[in-house]
Amino acid sequence: KGFLRHGQTQPASGVPGASAGGRQRACEAGAEAEGEAGAGCAKGCAKGCAKGGSKGGSKGGSKADRALPGSLRAGRVRGLAARKALQLFQELYGEYIKEMEESQDAAAARRGCEARMGRRYVELHATALELLRTVAEPQKCGGYSALSFRGAAVADRRRNLQARLALARQQASGQQREALCAVLAALCCRLQKNWLSAYDDEVPVRGYFAHGLVDPNCRFRVAVKSPSRLASLLVTSELPLARALAAMDHGGPFPEGHEKEPVGRRQYGLQRVCVETGYGEEQKERLCDVQPEAELRALMESQAPVEVLEVYCALAPKERVARHRLGPVIRAELRRLLAEAKERGRAVLFLVGGDHPIDLVQKVYLQPWFTSIGGLRCGYFRWKQSTEADWEPPKLMGQKRVIFGLQLP
Repeated sequence: KGFLRHGQTQPASGVPGASAGGRQRACEAGAEAEGEAGAGCAKGCAKGCAKGGSKGGSKGGSKADRALPGSLRAGRVRGLAARKALQLFQELYGEYIKEMEESQDAAAARRGCEARMGRRYVELHATALELLRTVAEPQKCGGYSALSFRGAAVADRRRNLQARLALARQQASGQQREALCAVLAALCCRLQKNWLSAYDDEVPVRGYFAHGLVDPNCRFRVAVKSPSRLASLLVTSELPLARALAAMDHGGPFPEGHEKEPVGRRQYGLQRVCVETGYGEEQKERLCDVQPEAELRALMESQAPVEVLEVYCALAPKERVARHRLGPVIRAELRRLLAEAKERGRAVLFLVGGDHPIDLVQKVYLQPWFTSIGGLRCGYFRWKQSTEADWEPPKLMGQKRVIFGLQLP
């Protein structure tokens, strides 16, 4: 589970989506006033957050709170922020599920959730910023900063996801990290992809990202435009290519157990989309033009890790992305990932999600500011038993074939 749906995932344009995804997203003087209230609220107490930067928040809490020793007061503020985040999440999640059940229309439910998130953006943003500062330290990245943290190993990896999350909740800052994942999931919601539901069937539901908190291989990175405007979320992991593909929904693009068998004489290729000589709506490369790639075959039998981009999302509605000029920061984050992977000699892999992935491919991923870094391509994985054999029929993942993004080392 869990690959760039990067819009499923919504990137540079505010998409993912891989799906990156990502993966752009709600006024004038009024908007600036809201922005200032949110920033002030993030520096105060969670009560202030709830009131949108109220007087109590700007002073850092009640008189009783200010009478507490500094460390206890800070702990109480963090606890209040976590509770506020979970309250906001539960309200949005409950309304989303209710609308889904009543309308039986997933697109309408996603649209309604996106609208509600936009109306509560100021509260969500302030709460997320408060929590983020409790779990990560900022790093300067040119004209913006980024805060990152990794998932943590739990005592017993044999436990199911729900049990491991319960253990993580008891660790230092565990509740804050969980609440942060929940509020980030809310901020990422779009018509193309809703992130509020559970990753598996864990209870309580804390959004799609929470599973990464108990995976030490999972890294969260939040970009913040100066001075304090959340821009984007990247969730990445490192796995050998064969295992990364097999871990995706429906077992990936190859037959079940494919990754456990010797590569032998097998050959692998990428049938590109959006090529000038292609055919159909996706402008697919003609199968007769798809060539086996030695580098791709070597990666399939190697244990060398590749950089897997699981989520690439804007942390604001489209209107806010435009108003706060977050697009350049969102784009810079994916460029940084691609460039650093190239320097380290690692491949980058992501799944292009959403109801219309080809639109993301054309408008986001195959733009020159990404493809010029290391030859990023998008298409369908193909394989065959030997050099002389024909390409095997593509495997359907659900009801359709899935487009992947791939940058080789």
